[in-house]
Formats: sequence, structure tokens, C-alpha cells
Amino acid sequence: MYDYIIIGSGYGGLSSAALLANSGLKVLLLESHSLIGGCASYYKRGDFLFDVGATTLSGVAENRPMGHLFKTLDIKPKLKKMDVGLVVKMDGKELYRYAEKDKWIETSADFFGNKSENKVWDKIYKTEEMAWEFVMNNYGLPPSSLIDIASLIKASNLKYAGLVPAAFNSLDSYLPKLLLRKENYYRFLSEQLLITSQNSIKDTPYLTAAMGLAYPSETYYPYGGMKSIADLINKKFIQCGGEIKFKNRVNKIEIEKEGYKISTVNGNVYHTKGVISNIPIWNLGIMMDGREGEYFKKKAKFFDSAWGAFTINFAIESNLAMPSAYYQVHTRTKIPYSHGNSMFVTFSEPDDFERAPKGWKTVSISLHTDVSDWELEDYEDYDRRKEFVTKKLLEEFDNQFPEFSDSAKVYVLSGTPNTFEFYTKRYRGYVGGIPHSLKKSLINIPPNKTPFKNFYIVGDTVFPGQGIPAVVLGALNIHKKINDSSIYGTKFE
Repeated sequence: MYDYIIIGSGYGGLSSAALLANSGLKVLLLESHSLIGGCASYYKRGDFLFDVGATTLSGVAENRPMGHLFKTLDIKPKLKKMDVGLVVKMDGKELYRYAEKDKWIETSADFFGNKSENKVWDKIYKTEEMAWEFVMNNYGLPPSSLIDIASLIKASNLKYAGLVPAAFNSLDSYLPKLLLRKENYYRFLSEQLLITSQNSIKDTPYLTAAMGLAYPSETYYPYGGMKSIADLINKKFIQCGGEIKFKNRVNKIEIEKEGYKISTVNGNVYHTKGVISNIPIWNLGIMMDGREGEYFKKKAKFFDSAWGAFTINFAIESNLAMPSAYYQVHTRTKIPYSHGNSMFVTFSEPDDFERAPKGWKTVSISLHTDVSDWELEDYEDYDRRKEFVTKKLLEEFDNQFPEFSDSAKVYVLSGTPNTFEFYTKRYRGYVGGIPHSLKKSLINIPPNKTPFKNFYIVGDTVFPGQGIPAVVLGALNIHKKINDSSIYGTKFE
């Protein structure tokens, strides 16, 4: 019998597995696919490696989730901090999101012609710093027991009291109305929030909006893609005695006298004292019966929608140096079947030969889309729609990046929510997690610890939400909770 079985090798599940194995527990990781990484996995074509989901990395500082994980597991990924964390292309001009705060504030004020925004950005950065400090020092969030509540009521947390109204009031309520009336500034903030908080200015809590808007100040490029970091975490997991079994899709979780019985679609059965599920809450409810299944179905029903993604990957022959690996491009016209008016473009660095041979670059383009636009019964209609969006996105790319007009594109491959559903098994192909919303407050997001003995959940549909640093924070919190229970003579509660 295992101490813990982890279901799903996305970054939340993979990090949980490595942390627990590193603490001496007997851990099995079950993955339905043949590769690790979940929505941050990869695929290869010829000599090229493409990320399928997330392409940026943040939270690497020692007092933030990725930095804490790397230190705990003693792993050292090859990363490059982007001095220009993001380039925003809008209205025929380029806006550099410099990593250095004062340089960014000055650049933004010049670009938008408004010096009054300096105080706005100072407050955003201070809120972001305080929020990270709070969540890194309090792992009983959101509180799910009296113990969690008691752990939050302590003198050292009084300095964070100002974060409470920030969690229950929107971004637009914190910004000067004069600033919001500037059309280009409002549009800039809206598109930034869509890629970080998955929501609008009026419905995103100021707390999470501040964290999302400040993220380009700590943007890192991972050599070898997100795969390279996942490989290091997995290697540490194996070195610590962990087991991983691929092509083992879990379809049933049952409670037993000593723990849980885990069954897979290919007939394998495993027994464990505890479970950590990296499966989205939309999928989890159908795997369990009784009150456990009802608990997850209720959570899934409350958070009944999320965004899908349309993606394109290809390679181009080019040695051109870029100011940043990451671009948010405001499109000239709205791309069909897209939400928002921008696309996110990632270029591989010229010296990243794990992603592309010398003299070549990989390119990834993604945008938000409504999953219902792709749930078509007519396969030919689906193919036509996919080809149409691909054509429009490539036309937009060629217009926005004329420097690559002479570079032929090879291995052009597009993906829709249906693609993500097929490979990751996520319900309806939802990616990006639960949007941050005032209507469905942070305190309603499912906590990592469930009401069921030794059953935890991690990933982008539970606290603290979407993004690799967030799901890794969830894994760190679970690890701390399990280790804390050991003071009573056992690592199980």
C-alpha cells in the first residue's frame, strides 16, 4: 500500500509527488498520458520542441513558490530573466514591460501620456509584494477548519489587514476614473488581465489583479521549455524512491477501511492511505460516489465555466535577436471565435538549441476562446472553422512581425479546446483554471484540503488558482499540512 497516490502529473501533481517523496513517503504518480506536464506539457516535430500550454515562468524568487520548490528539492533549472518581461504591441507601437519597476512606470507614463498613473503602479507593486508574502507564510488558505482559522488570527498577520478589502473590491474601484476613461489605457489593462486573471476590470478583485498586472517584473524564460523544469522535478521524484506509471487514466476512486482504492480504465487497481488529485474539479465528481462525489459535483456546478484556448505552433528560420521572448499583440481586428482582442506570442531564444536548431526559432501563438464554439457535431464544419482561425492568426502574425516575412513556416499545427480535451482529458477542454471573480469570491474556491480523510486536491481549479506558481503554491501548502500532522506521531490525519 502507498502512503499517497497522486493523480495527474501537471505541475501541481508532479510537485506534490516530489515534495512528499523527498520527505520519505511512499508515493505513486498516475498519469493518463505518456508524458508529464499536463497542460504545460510539450510535443516534438523533427528537431523542434513546442510547449503546448504555458510558456512564461514567474514566482522564481526565493520567497515565492517556484524559488521555494527549487530550493527544497535542490534543483537548478536553466532560466533567463527577461529584462523586458513582455512587449505589448498596440496601435502600431511597442510598449516595453520592463522588469525594473521604476523604468516600467516611467515608460508607461510616457507611452500613455499620463504621469498620474505613477502612484497607481506603486500601489499595485506594493499590493503584489504584500500578497505574495501573506500567502507564502499562511498555508491554511482559504480556511477549511477551525485550526486554519486560528492559524490566520495571529499578531504577525495584522499588517496584511489591508488586503481584505482588496479581495472583495474590483480593480476599477481602485483606479482613478480619469485614467479609466483613457480608451487605450483601459484596453491595455483589459488585455493584461485576460491573460493573468482570466477576467475583466470590473469583475476582477484588486488583490489578484495587482498580482497579475505586476507579473512581467519577474518573467523568466526556461531553456528547453516547461518540459525542462518538469523533467528535473520528476527526476528528483524518482531519485527519492517515487514511482510513476503512464497510460494509467483513473476512472474510479473508492473509500476503503485503510484509505482509498484507485481504479484505472485499463483495469489496474491500487491501494493507498491518502490521495492528492491534480484532476480539475469538473472531472473529479464523476469518479467518486456518495457524499464525496456530491461534494465535488457541487463545487464544479458553482464554478461552471472557464475559458478555452486556440493555439498555433510553428518554426521559422531566423537568427534575429528579440527584445523579449514574450509578446502580447493587440490585433488590428477581432480574430473570429476569440474572446478579447489580443494574442500571446512566444519566441524561443536564439541559443536555446533544445527547442530549435541553430538559426531557427519556434513560435507559439495563443488566444482565449469560448469552448462552445468548438463543440460541433459536424466534423467538416469544425475543420473549416479551425482552418479559418488559423489563417487569420497567421495573417495577423505576418502583419505584426514583418521582420519574418521572408521566413517560411514549418510544422504549422493548431489546437482547439477539443485538442486539449483529447490529450489532457480536461472537461470540455477548459484550460487556465477558474477566472478570478468578485461574483464567485476567492473564499469560495475549493481549498487544497477536502473534508475527507487524507484527501487533497491541487491544480488550477482549486486555491490559489491558475498559473504554474499558483499550482505549485498549492502543492507546497499540501506538503506543509501533511508534515504538520506528523507532530501527532503520524503523517496522516
